[in-house]
Amino acid sequence: MAVFKKTKASDLHTLSKKLVVLLKKHYSPVGQKKDKPVLETMLYAVCLENATQEQADASSEWLHKSFHDFNEIRVSTFGELTACFEGMSDPDARAARVRSILQYVFEINFDFDFESLRRKTLELAEKQLQKIRFLSSFTQLHTLQKSLGTHTVPVDDRIHDAAIWLGLAPPGCSTAEASDALKSAVMKADTATFCDYMRCFATDPRLIPTFAKPKPPEDGFDLDEMLNRATELLNNANKAHKAHKPKPESHAAKTTKPEPEAKAAKAKASPVKKKPR
Repeated sequence: MAVFKKTKASDLHTLSKKLVVLLKKHYSPVGQKKDKPVLETMLYAVCLENATQEQADASSEWLHKSFHDFNEIRVSTFGELTACFEGMSDPDARAARVRSILQYVFEINFDFDFESLRRKTLELAEKQLQKIRFLSSFTQLHTLQKSLGTHTVPVDDRIHDAAIWLGLAPPGCSTAEASDALKSAVMKADTATFCDYMRCFATDPRLIPTFAKPKPPEDGFDLDEMLNRATELLNNANKAHKAHKPKPESHAAKTTKPEPEAKAAKAKASPVKKKPR
């Protein structure tokens, strides 16, 4: 296992800000609305884990359109719920989390209002969320960040792998440990923006193979090279994408017919003149 080099907090904050500036040149995420109810925030987090924002938006919309209301979702079958996560990773686990969240909220309130969580301290809110079966740490931290405004960095498997590759998290760490490492690297005011851009970076299909199999050097990652490595990776990905992109046909190729075909078409189109008798 590589040795994770410790860096001063102030230096990490500067690096994370520079990383966001770099990622802004390549991605344009749309942040989640802050006024979303707690329950909807939790359900959206289930859709967002290990997914792009576009995938999360699509599955969340499908979930709400496929059922009449939250109660219908609560009493639905796993088969009906997994259909809302078609094409995404772990659809069964997502379905289990959605139903478990709704069942828990309904059992304690006999309705689907979970806004009381906002009025709790961080410690009490964490304890209550931990009572929900199948709830992932990502969903919990995402809910705390968006609903309570806490200084948390929700980390799923994709962000975990990207953080290790960048050198912001130690190799071999868990998602919880990666979350703590990133929390130290980002100031509270910058957390939401950092998370949005890290998700774009971590779920970019061109880059996932690189993050999935990190090969840390024996003496650990050099954070001074993080920005250079990220810049090179993104530039190479853009070049490869352009190289494989099919070239559009020229205007002449689209409009000019081969000569034999053009003559045949002209002959077919021209009326035959009859000779006078």
